[in-house]
Formats: sequence, C-alpha cells, structure tokens
Amino acid sequence: MTLVVGRITQGGIRVDSDSKITDPSIASNRNTVFSGLLKTIILNPNISVSYAGGVDTAQKAIEELYKLQKFEINEIKKLLLKIHSENDCETDFLIASLENQPLLYKISENKIDVSNSFQWIGDIKGFNIFQKEFFPNLKSQDAKHISTVHANAFDKVIENDQIESVGGFHITAHRTEFGIEYLFKMSLNMGRSETLTLKQGSNIIPWGNAGTGTFASCYLKSDNPYKPAIGIHFPIGNFGTLYYPKVSRKVIFYKDVNGFEFAEKVKSDYGIKIIGMIKNGEYMTRI
Repeated sequence: MTLVVGRITQGGIRVDSDSKITDPSIASNRNTVFSGLLKTIILNPNISVSYAGGVDTAQKAIEELYKLQKFEINEIKKLLLKIHSENDCETDFLIASLENQPLLYKISENKIDVSNSFQWIGDIKGFNIFQKEFFPNLKSQDAKHISTVHANAFDKVIENDQIESVGGFHITAHRTEFGIEYLFKMSLNMGRSETLTLKQGSNIIPWGNAGTGTFASCYLKSDNPYKPAIGIHFPIGNFGTLYYPKVSRKVIFYKDVNGFEFAEKVKSDYGIKIIGMIKNGEYMTRI
C-alpha cells in the first residue's frame, strides 16, 4: 500500500510519503528500494497529489491529471473522486492545496474530506506507529519543532521492518516562499556508531564506504517550482535517480556519475537545474 501523512501548521504545509511498491502484479517489484515510485506528485506551486493503494489506478489518475488544460482544485477533486469510485475505491488520494488557504483533501470511501490541519492515507499499522512516535515527542506548538517531530516519526515507520507495505525513500513536499516544493536534504547512515565534533568553518565528514556499511543519499530538488522534480544522488556508488513525473512515471537512472555530473546530466537532458547538498571529496557542497 504505502503511507502518506499531510500536516498544516501555522500556514505551512508538508506531505510525507514513502516510495515502496508492494503490488504483487507489478513485475518490477523485487523488494528493492529502487523498484519504488514517487507517491507525491507536485502539479504546480499550489497543488500536490499523493496516492495510496492500487498503483495502476494511481498511474491512470496521474496521466489524466496531466491532460487537464489547467490545474484547478475543483476539477482535480472531481477527476480523482471519479477515478477512485470507478475503480472500486482501491486507490485513495490526498491533495495538498494552497489555493485561497492551505487545505488537505482526502479522497477515500467514495467521498472527499477536507481539513485545515491533518490528513493521512495508506497503511493503518504504519499510521499507528507514526502516531506513537509523533505525539510523545511533541513538546511545543512551534512550527519548526512540529515539522521536525513529524519527519522523525515518519522515518521511524520507514525503518520499521514489521510494516511490509511502507519503505524505500522518504519524500517530502512542503511549503516554501515559492509554493509547494520537494524538500532537499542529505541522509548519512555510517553503519556504525560515530561521534562527530563540529568546529567553526569547514568540517570533514567521515563518510566511510560500502565495506563499513555506510549508506548516503543526497536529495536534490528542481530550482524551478513550475518544473517540479526530485533527484537523489548516492555518493557511495556514484549514481543518481531522477523522479520527474511530468516526463516519466518511472525512475530515471544515471550510472557512474558524481554529484556534479549527475546535476549536469539532468540539466542537459531535461532542462532542469537541481539544487541541494552533494558530497565533494570529504566535504558537503551546496549546488
């Protein structure tokens, strides 16, 4: 299935989703992290659509969305409810909208529910774990604190081996000064305990390697909110993956590229400048 959790706090909006595909009818599903799909599609700076459930129905819905002459919230709700109902309600949708005011629309059980605070779709067991991780760690109503606790709780669900339908990459769409955009970040799992002492100025990061069990990923976003895309570069392995749903619903792979080369190839192939933090020797560099 999957898990998608949306939250609105003090005018901010964020939607967290995983990328795992567990549909047994999907031939490419080999239980690997790279067999997954992007579950949150940003249509424009004001609207994103996420899904949980039947992948074929979701892909059909995305195709129909891109056929619309204009992304208008009422037309999007109408279209997704129709597809949801015509396919035995097997696929639920969550729409994040900034039109007029931040709102979250949940399409499930043949109806549309709207909220100005919180919505979720997907795996109930995964959601229960999210709730158990979220509420005990919520210490204040500060928007940044809530966002951090929300992100950490979602990470715990992805890391939980008992939730078979949730996993892969943690993708976040959130509100910025330019509208709804993908979040860029860097994730590093060194495979062992490591104490870092950070000093003023540049700091060398002990990256490790595949032999030490290190796994690193650099999430990069398109700098153009009207060409929403997200790329992930893997410095230990020197390859990258691009998710650009307007062009392809599948993962676009780039092999044997460092972070700079990955960004350059994406720009050359699709006219998109992706920005974020990448590994540059023993340091992190903003591009």
